[in-house]
Amino acid sequence: MAIMVHPVHRRMAELLSKMQAGTLSIFEAGEMMHCLRVNADLVHKIDGYKEAAYAGQVIGNMDLVQHFAAKLDEMEAKYT
Repeated sequence: MAIMVHPVHRRMAELLSKMQAGTLSIFEAGEMMHCLRVNADLVHKIDGYKEAAYAGQVIGNMDLVQHFAAKLDEMEAKYT
C-alpha cells in the first residue's frame, strides 16, 4: 500500500508554511481547523477499514478482508 496524500494534506502543508512564516491570516487559521477536522474523519475511516479487514482475517473470512482491502485501494487510487 502506497502512502495516500489527500488534497487536504497538501493544503495543510501550505497553511503550516504560512504559519511558520508568520503570515497566516485569521481566515486561514479557520481553514486550518477545517482541514484538521477533515483529516480526523479521513483517519477514522481508514482505521475503520483496516480494523474491519483485520477482524475478517482473525475469523478467517477472506471475503471481508478482500472487501475492506478493496475499499482502502479505492481511497488510495482516488487521492494519489
